[in-house]
Amino acid sequence: MPASPLPDAAILQALTGSNRPLPSPSAVALELMRALERRDMGMRDIAQIARKDLALVARMIQLANSAIFAGMRPAVAIEEAVLRIGTGGLARLAIALSLMQASKAVHIEGFDLRRFWMTSIQRGLVFQHLSRRVGKMPSAEAFSLGLLADVGQLSMAVGLGTDSVAAPAGPAPEVLLQRQVDRYGFNQCDASAVLLAHWGFPSVLAQAVRARPLADSPGSTREDQLTECVALSRSLQLCPDDAAPDASLMRRLAEHLELSETDLQGVLASAAQDMASMAAVFEMKLEQAEVDAEFDRLRRALATPLLLDDPVADQVLVVSLDAALRAGLRQVLEGAGHAVVEATSSADAMDVLQVQGSRVVVLDWADGASMVALCRSLRAELGPRVYLLALSRGMDQSSVLSALDAGANDVLFAPVLPQMLIAKVQTGARATRVLAAAEAERGHSLRTLRTLEQRNAELLQAAGTDELTGLGNRRALDAFLPPIFAQALSEGHGLACLMFDLDEFKVINDRLGHDVGDQALRAVGRVLRQQSRGMDFVARVGGEEFLMLCPQTTEEAALRVAERIRAAIAVPHAELPPLSISVGVAVGAAGYADAAALIRAADQALLQAKRLGRNRVCIAPSSNAAAG
Repeated sequence: MPASPLPDAAILQALTGSNRPLPSPSAVALELMRALERRDMGMRDIAQIARKDLALVARMIQLANSAIFAGMRPAVAIEEAVLRIGTGGLARLAIALSLMQASKAVHIEGFDLRRFWMTSIQRGLVFQHLSRRVGKMPSAEAFSLGLLADVGQLSMAVGLGTDSVAAPAGPAPEVLLQRQVDRYGFNQCDASAVLLAHWGFPSVLAQAVRARPLADSPGSTREDQLTECVALSRSLQLCPDDAAPDASLMRRLAEHLELSETDLQGVLASAAQDMASMAAVFEMKLEQAEVDAEFDRLRRALATPLLLDDPVADQVLVVSLDAALRAGLRQVLEGAGHAVVEATSSADAMDVLQVQGSRVVVLDWADGASMVALCRSLRAELGPRVYLLALSRGMDQSSVLSALDAGANDVLFAPVLPQMLIAKVQTGARATRVLAAAEAERGHSLRTLRTLEQRNAELLQAAGTDELTGLGNRRALDAFLPPIFAQALSEGHGLACLMFDLDEFKVINDRLGHDVGDQALRAVGRVLRQQSRGMDFVARVGGEEFLMLCPQTTEEAALRVAERIRAAIAVPHAELPPLSISVGVAVGAAGYADAAALIRAADQALLQAKRLGRNRVCIAPSSNAAAG
C-alpha cells in the first residue's frame, strides 16, 4: 500500500528525529534569517550580526568580489558586501555556506557530497540567470534558492540512508520521487520545501521547490511562474553520465516561461562562465575544462532536435484497379499496424499524396503504362522522400527492369507472402523516417548557423549588461577599456575617465529600503545615459559606483561633462529623496602606465571628492588642471 502524504510537521519530524543529526545552518545564519523579519533592522545591524562569525564574513566578502557582484573597488568590509549582495540574499546565502560547511563533517556512505554541491552551485547559477531573464527575483536570492532547491536530498541521505535518494539504474526523476512518496510519505522536493520554511525562507520561495506536474498552459501567478523557473533550473542542472538530460521537458518549461532555445543556451553559457569562480567561494576547486565537459552534455541535449513519432511514415498508399487486391493488401498491412489508404488511378493517387502525405506507396504494375508514368512522376517530384514498391503479377525480366528504371525502390512478386510484404513495407517506412529525421536535423543545423551570430551578440550583451540599470558592467568594461586605451595612446588623443559614486547610498537603503535604493540607482543610470555621447562607454561597476569613458575628450571638456552630470543628478526626482554624486576625473592615456592606472587615478580623485565633503568634482592630481 502506498503511504499517505505526510503533513509538513510530520516530514520535519521524520527528518530531524533520526539518530544521525542533520547538517544544519549555523546559529549566526539562522539569526540573520530572523533579522529579516524585523522592520527595525537595517544594513548595519545585519553586518553586525554577521561579524559574530568571522569565517562567514570572509566568505561573504569573497562572494561580493566574485564575478557576479564585483565592483570597481574590491569590497573589504562586511557592510560593502551587504550593500552589494542585499540583506535578504546575504542571509540566505549564509544558510547555504554554513550548511555546506556542516555537511563536510558528516560521513554519508555511498553519497557523493562533492557532486551534490557542484550540482547545487550550478543549479543556483542557472536559476540566477533564468531569473534575470524572466524578472522574478533579485540575483542573490535567486542564486540561494537554486542552490538549496534540492537540500532535501542531502537531508534524506543523512537521516534515512542513501538508498532513500538513489535506485539501481538511475530512474527518471519522477520515478524516484514517486518511489520516495510510496515509501516515506514525502519526497526529496517536499523535504526541501519543509526545511527552507523551517529555516525562515518566505513561504512563496519554500513552496516553489516542491515538484508539481507540468500544466498544459503556463502559470498565471507569480508563484506558478516561480515554481516553473525552479523546475526549469532542475532540468538544466548537471546530471550523471548514465542519465540523459530531458530536452523535451526543458523545451516545454521554457515555452511556459516565454524563453527560446537561444535564451537557454545563453543561460548555460553564463552559468559555465561563472561556475569555477563561484565554486571557489564555496571552497571547491573546479578546473574550467571540467566545467566545460559537464556543461557540454546539456548544450548538446538542448541543441538536438526532437524526433517525434512519425505516423505518416507508417501509412501505406495502395494504387490498383483491382478491388480484391486492394482488400487483401489492406487486411495484411492493417494487421501489422499500418494505416492503409487506397487509390484506383494515377490522378487519385496524386490527390491522396497531396492531402495524406503517405511516404510508402505500393503500385500494381499490372495496370500497365499508367503505373510507369506515376512511378516516374512521384520519383521526380518527391525524390527519395517516398518509398515505391512495385507489385509484380506475371512480370518478365524486362518489366522488372522497367519498374526499377522508372524509380521503384523494389519489386515484390506475386503470389505475395504476407511476411514478405510486411517486411518490405516496414523497410520502406524506416528508410523514409530516417530521411525525414536527417532533413529535420539539417534544417535545425541551418537555423542554428543562421542565428549563431545573433546568439553570440545576445550572449555578449547579456554577460556585459548590469541587470538593474541596463548599463554596461565590469565585464563589459574589461572588454572595452584595453582597445580604447591603446587607440588613444597610439593616436595621441585624450581619453577621459569619470568615476561616479552616489552619496550617502547606505543611508538611503537603511532608512527607505532597497526598493528606493534601486530606484535611485536607476535614476543615476538614466542621467548618465542621457548625458553620454554615442562613442562614450557607461557602466555600473559596483553597488553605487558608475564609470564613464569619453574618447577624444580634453580635461576641460571632461570637467564640464562631470559638472553637468553632477547638476542633473541634484535636480529633484519624483518619489526619491534628494540625490547627489561625487565625481573623480582622470584624463589622458600618455600620462599613465596602462589602462588600470587611468582607472586608479580617477578612483583616487573620487575618494578626494568624498573627503572634501561629497557632491563635487575632483580631477586626478597627476593632471595639470585644478580640482573642480
